[in-house]
Amino acid sequence: MKKWMLVLILLSLSSSAWGITGLGIGIKGGMIQNYSYDKLDLIPTLNHDWLKQMPTIGVFLKIGTLRIIHLEASVEYAWKKKEIVLKVPGEERSIKADFSINDLSLNGTAKYIFSFPVLKPYLGLGAGIHRLVYGLSSGANTGFMPDDQNRIGIHGVAGIVLSFPVLPLEFLAEARYTNIQTTGKSTHYTTILGGVTYNLP
Repeated sequence: MKKWMLVLILLSLSSSAWGITGLGIGIKGGMIQNYSYDKLDLIPTLNHDWLKQMPTIGVFLKIGTLRIIHLEASVEYAWKKKEIVLKVPGEERSIKADFSINDLSLNGTAKYIFSFPVLKPYLGLGAGIHRLVYGLSSGANTGFMPDDQNRIGIHGVAGIVLSFPVLPLEFLAEARYTNIQTTGKSTHYTTILGGVTYNLP
């Protein structure tokens, strides 16, 4: 009998702790706007307009430890490819090649939630580690090619959560400004995101 009582107490405590943590998992996606990195300007025929928009997707874990402060850990991936024309060194001809940029990031964000019944605005700050990879399909010499790099980035976010008490799902819309400490000038851009969170029971 004592063993059963102990099991029931442990289950009760664990369920209470689970409820306090407010765990949720989710997905998000959107568009990076106006990605800016000065080293890319040195690549011939690569104009400024090609990075006005870049798709991004991600998954995240929400930890609602406190009522108005939520912590979020996320993994996100952004990518873009552009066909460019390169002059072959020592020859009169030119060739076409695909230049690509990929940004894989691990991020942590603290969000201050304004507590309203259904629509909940929030503001937040965070940091991440960005793996920036640049590629050229032809292997030809551009005259300059940025080195792949791992860099720290910081970001600020503002958004709104749509939450219904009877549903385990939450919907979010978010704007985020990111600054990555790349070599030379920093890389900066704005991201517009939408997503959904499944709150675990």
